[in-house]
Amino acid sequence: MADADHGLHVTLVVANTFQFDSRQLRTAGTLAADGHHVRILAWSGPDLPTEEVLPGGLRLTRITLDRRISSALRPLPGGIRRVICRVLGLDPEAVLLSPEPPRGIDRLRHPVRRLLEVVANARRVGPWADAVVAAAPETEVFHAKALIVLPVVREAARRLGGAFVYDVADYHTEAARLARMPGVVRELVRRRERDWARDAAGTLAVSEPIARLVQQRWGIAPPVILMNCPPAWHPETPGPVPSDLVHRTASIDGDRPVILYQGGYSVDRGIEELVTALDEPVLRDLRAVAVFMGFGRLEAFLRERAAATPDRVIVLPPVPPDELLPWTASADVTFVGQPPRTLNQRYNLPNKLFESLMAGVPVVVSADNEQCRLTSAEQVGVCVDIDSPSAIADGLARILGAPRVEQEALRQRCRTAALERYSWERNVAGLTGLYRDIAGGRSAQREAASRDRPPPGAAPR
Repeated sequence: MADADHGLHVTLVVANTFQFDSRQLRTAGTLAADGHHVRILAWSGPDLPTEEVLPGGLRLTRITLDRRISSALRPLPGGIRRVICRVLGLDPEAVLLSPEPPRGIDRLRHPVRRLLEVVANARRVGPWADAVVAAAPETEVFHAKALIVLPVVREAARRLGGAFVYDVADYHTEAARLARMPGVVRELVRRRERDWARDAAGTLAVSEPIARLVQQRWGIAPPVILMNCPPAWHPETPGPVPSDLVHRTASIDGDRPVILYQGGYSVDRGIEELVTALDEPVLRDLRAVAVFMGFGRLEAFLRERAAATPDRVIVLPPVPPDELLPWTASADVTFVGQPPRTLNQRYNLPNKLFESLMAGVPVVVSADNEQCRLTSAEQVGVCVDIDSPSAIADGLARILGAPRVEQEALRQRCRTAALERYSWERNVAGLTGLYRDIAGGRSAQREAASRDRPPPGAAPR
């Protein structure tokens, strides 16, 4: 443990309201337990307190920012901005673009809306950095996980004479909507991220392939690998932990198998394909129920399907990260999805994969990516073609239709792998080591500066 008297003042700057950010919460708690003084700066949100004290004494402050996409049009008068938004088919108050694919004239307007989103993010850096510095002027090291936060912490660190750490939990320039931006825009953002990241005092990466990729592309030292593993859950019980939370909460008959999807309702996760797969005869015969626990852009779509087929699709609200595993443990299989449509999806290892293993629940994952490699090596699930609803249905049925003894052995392998190799405790040494190195370096700098400073009353040289 670091010396509490010499621990760093660390501020995590997050691009969300910090209600469900499990990786950042674990990071903050670990650094605080290691003797650092940790605070978190998040976004404000409806009905959320501005200040909170989280377990472990973590200080959380939510700051107010103008996150509207239309803010890219400042300093144009509000009336003109509203007219431009109307022409572009954009809600002037929107902070996110619609997940619906553009149709008709929208295919011409959508690239402009995306460009406005990029511009709004870029113009937000200055005001965001102002708010960060004002809220946490004592900070010695800032910590950023998202690309849109990277220039903010870099600027805040520059102003305060501090440092920053970049946690590459996603390779953003090859992920989601940014991966579909025009090539010239992607290349511009890619170069800026590389230049910003080279100024970091340290870099973390979510998987070995991501670490190798950013080391090669950015020309930096090898990042510390910190996988998205949850803390060890019920380590005193090496086998599966019984739970029926989902069945009881959703009033599902105990003999009906539950397919659980937990996490963000984003496009390119295989959510739509899973819903379609439920119509396949093999899942109908098994009377399988798909339960979705999360939030995001596709929530309206899922609720519409749940209303149309309440016997096969159920939508539950998300739960805090520290309450999630008992819910996961009550499923028969989890659908991780994430088709390899982008480089980030091929190389990433999502939270829900390791949460499922810790809960003792086998997984169905996409073929041809890093999570399939791990799933196959550990023999904890099935890899399928996520673009094929029939392949998804067959993969789920292979687990759900297996003899009970095989299902129990599979669940045991999940728990064993999680407790022995994929818990937060087994992977966190690199994080604490990185911050101890930074603390040691800053301490050495202070001592050197003190030696060079003339004693009080000495004549100037």
